[in-house]
Amino acid sequence: MRNSIQRIVVNTFEKIMDCYETKGLRELYVMIKELRTISEDMMLDILCTFIEEADRALCEEAKKERKADGFTIKERDVERTIHTFLGSLTYERTHFKREGGGYVHILDQILDVGAYERVDAGVSAEMVNVSSSHSYGDSAAIVTSGEISRQTAWKKMQDVGEVAYVPERSVETPEVLHIFADEDHVNLQDGKNTQVPLVTYCAGKRPVSKDRNALIDPVHIQGYGLAPEKHWSYVYSLMATQYDMEKVKRIFIYGDGASWVKKGFDTFPNAVHVLDEYHLEKRLKTFLSGEICKAFAPKVRAAVQSGNAADFQAVFYKMEVAVIRGMEPGKGLAKRLKALRSDGAFLLAHWQAILNGRHPLTIGSCTEALVSHVLSKRLSRDPMGWSPSGLAKLSMVRVFCLNGGVIMPCDIGAGKTDERTLVGNIKTYEDIVIRHHDEVFKGWRDWTWFDKSDSDLISRKTTGTKVAVYDLLKMRDIS
Repeated sequence: MRNSIQRIVVNTFEKIMDCYETKGLRELYVMIKELRTISEDMMLDILCTFIEEADRALCEEAKKERKADGFTIKERDVERTIHTFLGSLTYERTHFKREGGGYVHILDQILDVGAYERVDAGVSAEMVNVSSSHSYGDSAAIVTSGEISRQTAWKKMQDVGEVAYVPERSVETPEVLHIFADEDHVNLQDGKNTQVPLVTYCAGKRPVSKDRNALIDPVHIQGYGLAPEKHWSYVYSLMATQYDMEKVKRIFIYGDGASWVKKGFDTFPNAVHVLDEYHLEKRLKTFLSGEICKAFAPKVRAAVQSGNAADFQAVFYKMEVAVIRGMEPGKGLAKRLKALRSDGAFLLAHWQAILNGRHPLTIGSCTEALVSHVLSKRLSRDPMGWSPSGLAKLSMVRVFCLNGGVIMPCDIGAGKTDERTLVGNIKTYEDIVIRHHDEVFKGWRDWTWFDKSDSDLISRKTTGTKVAVYDLLKMRDIS
């Protein structure tokens, strides 16, 4: 094997010198790209040599173990190609027949390469991480330079098992915690619309620049497919993991009046509800829409600003009368009255929540901004439709990654392995490969095994520059 590695290294050296001598000094990015390609080819060749040497050990040094397990050689030099971070790796290994039926590739199992898998687990995990913030097509292009299709990137996302971010225990517990609750509206492939609930809790805010703040230690929890009770229960469990909840004196929940948001007060019975500014302004705009109602805007906003519910009710009554008198009877009037009364009733029902927003310990509203950044940016901003299973996987992974989590190779493909191709006592064969590896590399730091004659190291098609550089390398102390 040493001779093989030696030849690979020397051939790579010759390619580098050919590249420099033939094309000379050029733009830095051009030379880096060419040298990277040459070096990656060298690493793939060396890796292939290591793998095929291990396969030889399984064939020649594990005969006794294979006989005990009932494995016989069916076919040698069976080719396998898999895409890696270095590019496409093609190696040859042995196909073993199992006594009683079935076949196994012992080497593939040692390398943790699944049956029928075309993409390395590390590449798969990286594509999933990138897919959390980019389209599947873009993630395949970013990670594999377009050598893998967007469909494969999508499939890798579907292969992810359950992942969940768990915050570390905080040394200090703040007296006040803030919870923001809102949902994203996402289109499904069947034309229907669904909601992805999002809860974010934090310990407050801090200034980062003029007129700009950031949340302190935010943690996002999405609840697609969860019952509201379970979603809020999970929120509490994460908060209790991070903080000593007995030391928390006050909790504010910022959100609209959605039924799933109200369920949060069952989990946090002493929390203070704050109608966030976005949903307040949204209601006021529809409440004051139309020429007739627009004329009442100054009085309505003055009542909201002063917090006087009686003044608001009085203006509300006058608006109803004005709409009835100012519009022709019919469907248009009925529709406008229904919308006006719905908005007015909502504002009165949440009057205390509006006033709570002026509490000195509140930190302002960012519910809509959080939904936009955490969910909408990937799920609903562009015209796209999702399958329920695809939406569940992507929303889970996106929130996990935004919380600081990283998808690892072990998170992908759980339960996909074909049991018929597995070797039960694989460690026995791993130990044989390790012992062979140790024997082959005994004394590998002795660089004299590179000290061959110039004719051995340099091909017949050589130049004075190659010889000069080679002689220079021989004079350097590389120990």
